[in-house]
Amino acid sequence: MKLDLESAYDRYFLQEVNSVDIQNPCSDYINEIFLYYFVKYKELDRAASEIGRSSYSYDARLTSKSLLFSLNSQRALKIGPLQAALFYMQALCAFSLSLTFSIFLSIALPFIILVKNRKRIFGFKGNFIPRKRVFLVRSKSGFSRAKSFIEENAESLVVVDDHSGLRVSGQSIYSLLRSSNAPEIYARSLLYTLRDFVSLYKDAKSLLGIWFAFSVFCEYWKRIPQKALYEACLMKVLDLLPENAEVFSGEKEDRFALLQTRCCAQRKLHLICLPHGLEYGFRFPGGLCGESFYCFSENAKRTLEALYSSKKFIYSGCVLDKMLGIKPESLSGEVARICFFTEPRDPKVNLEILDYLAVEGIKCSLKLHPLEDPCFYTDRYRDIEIIEDLEDALKSSVCLARKSTILLEAVQRGRRSVAVLVAKKDKFYVDNLFPSLSSEKIVKVMDLRELADFLK
Repeated sequence: MKLDLESAYDRYFLQEVNSVDIQNPCSDYINEIFLYYFVKYKELDRAASEIGRSSYSYDARLTSKSLLFSLNSQRALKIGPLQAALFYMQALCAFSLSLTFSIFLSIALPFIILVKNRKRIFGFKGNFIPRKRVFLVRSKSGFSRAKSFIEENAESLVVVDDHSGLRVSGQSIYSLLRSSNAPEIYARSLLYTLRDFVSLYKDAKSLLGIWFAFSVFCEYWKRIPQKALYEACLMKVLDLLPENAEVFSGEKEDRFALLQTRCCAQRKLHLICLPHGLEYGFRFPGGLCGESFYCFSENAKRTLEALYSSKKFIYSGCVLDKMLGIKPESLSGEVARICFFTEPRDPKVNLEILDYLAVEGIKCSLKLHPLEDPCFYTDRYRDIEIIEDLEDALKSSVCLARKSTILLEAVQRGRRSVAVLVAKKDKFYVDNLFPSLSSEKIVKVMDLRELADFLK
């Protein structure tokens, strides 16, 4: 049985999410647990009247089952004894195996990275040179947010986490693994892995109970050692910086954002966040990245100041243009076409929109999210054009998206920006959870007939 969670999204849902109050979170994972699991738990809670034995799937992810069992303790759902027994055994096994694998990986990972990225790491001559401006880069989108700032100052140090094969200009943070600091980094990495295992367990238990805490490690057993190694290397990089150095990050609220914030605070370095994603309109228990946080809109600045009772949030039109990579030439060269910027969440909504446009005879190009497989669309729409380059796609005269920074980027470039809000969840997110998308310059269409009339 597939639950209809659309009914969960109303003003009371946001109140319930913001009502969470965790005193002194233990781990850097608290925001991820909150966003990916606690919010999902609240969705299930509001759909609890539909949940029965048919809602349980033996093939579901262990964390999904654990949310159902956490809800069961509050709602007395119809879960059979065999289902319960199997779940408890799975959760205990997952916890035990995850701890074993995490410790093993924390020992092996430095050597794996050295072999995997040997050309990049050993191709670096010399050591990290202390600079007053340092950019911590972990993704292409994070690099794109910082690119204009990096180009302004050729003396900037760009520190790249290339563990997952990221290839952008900069210095691999793992170059330190071939230095005299390597033994200390290895030891710290193992120590941080054990620390994170304990702290993640405490936070997961406080949010969603002991059985969720056991279950969640099957999702994090690889992530914990990787973060621990990154932290050990980052601390050595920060030790090399002068006291007045500025550190920039594209992370926003994830485990690396909290890690970078904590490490920079320990070294008394000023961390500035240039977020690569939209700000959420609810309060994260672990807070947001940095001592200064640049927002995508004035409305987002006001919303975050109220949520966090903080003045660290800043809005600047000039900084926003730099974050979005907008230059004078970006405002010209418009191409007369419609481009739909898809998103990986709820892909059936993307198909619903494209199917309707096809029926109406409205030609539309696609710009896919990096996490999407082109075959998902080309197998269904044989003649559709997929635009590979983001800048090229943003030259389209009409830019369609559901809920994305693309809507803001299109507005800043003078394009017609259209939010397609045919799903109740998308509408709720735009109206309540993404304050930067409240701009009147973004056209909001609520149904497919309205969209077709607008585009014709």
